[in-house]
Amino acid sequence: MSEEREAVAIDVLKGISMDIERILVERQRAIDALTLFHDRALKALEYIAKKVDSNVLKERANLYIQRIKAGAKISMTL
Repeated sequence: MSEEREAVAIDVLKGISMDIERILVERQRAIDALTLFHDRALKALEYIAKKVDSNVLKERANLYIQRIKAGAKISMTL
């Protein structure tokens, strides 16, 4: 996948996770999907952790940020 396509995909997933019109599980899955991009998604995850309206989503994003920075292998499920 090209860098441009990855950037678009990351941006779309970030948008879904921030969309208050969507149900919580959709937003959680968007955050989970960001982990497919590993460290390339850190900026998006950090943005979500700071700006999202839900503590559940903040915690999820922060958990993934910690795991990515620690070099852990991450799957799409906790």
